[in-house]
Amino acid sequence: MSTFGIELENNNGQVLISSNSKNLHLVAKLFAPTQVMYSEDGYGGIRILRYRVSCSLPPCPFFTMPSQSDFYGLTRITSPSTGLWDIEIIKSGSAANFPEVYVFAEPGAQPEPTEEYGLAVYNEANETAFDSRLLPLVVTGGVTTNHPTNPKTSYSGTLSAQYCGSSGSGYFAPNNYNTFEVGSMPSKPMFLFTSLAQAEREATFSASEEECDGVPDGYGGCAGAQRIYTWVSTYWAFYRGAIRRTTTSIQAGWATASYGCNWTYQKESTLIGIGTGGTSGQGGSWPYSNETLNLGARGVVISDAAIYD
Repeated sequence: MSTFGIELENNNGQVLISSNSKNLHLVAKLFAPTQVMYSEDGYGGIRILRYRVSCSLPPCPFFTMPSQSDFYGLTRITSPSTGLWDIEIIKSGSAANFPEVYVFAEPGAQPEPTEEYGLAVYNEANETAFDSRLLPLVVTGGVTTNHPTNPKTSYSGTLSAQYCGSSGSGYFAPNNYNTFEVGSMPSKPMFLFTSLAQAEREATFSASEEECDGVPDGYGGCAGAQRIYTWVSTYWAFYRGAIRRTTTSIQAGWATASYGCNWTYQKESTLIGIGTGGTSGQGGSWPYSNETLNLGARGVVISDAAIYD
């Protein structure tokens, strides 16, 4: 077939179709995750979902947000083998209302269309740049977002210093977000949003006790055998940037991705103020650095999933 140069623009001068670039076209609709990789109701709710798709070219996934209470984000795309792709999405909340994922890719990842009528555009190499028969991506809107520095507006309360004996669920559950107006949403909105923002927060609590088998010496010491116990527990949570929707806006907030706690214990023994030895121990998982990363502006692309149902 002969190659023709073409470029179609909208009223704002934005390019809609061009023979110089390849449009994205629908490859697959994934109505449920292949695997729920992690599930936790605490810490604001954690669901890590894996969607697997067969595609010969790198995929571009859009996801729906079935709940306006939960935050969602695309956290990773990997290829376990040639032609297979795993799409990882994080979701807050405890409900099993999982996103649908619509996978797009450049022409060549789809089977040859059988319809006889439509519009096809080819580039100089005679490769398909656009084909109306392959359900091309239609972008209906978008917005630039950024995430607040702190996943939570405040961290308050006291957790157990002994052996990580408390749950940090309520202490670390995220609740902070920024709101960005986008106007009206499509009938069934779906979103392209890659999660790059990351944050970690931690809190350390310590306690100590003394035991004296003799008589207090009046100077804060012990005239006899004495033991001093010290406990330190460092609780932490790791967050990923995520978004949720309202009827007219996108809210950029956080979803907890993992959490843990590290504890240390030490016992020192003395006799009449002279050290006689001690014991110590530790357990749990160490936190990441207490910081926030990748807070730069992130785009959210909006489309209408109803077009492809």
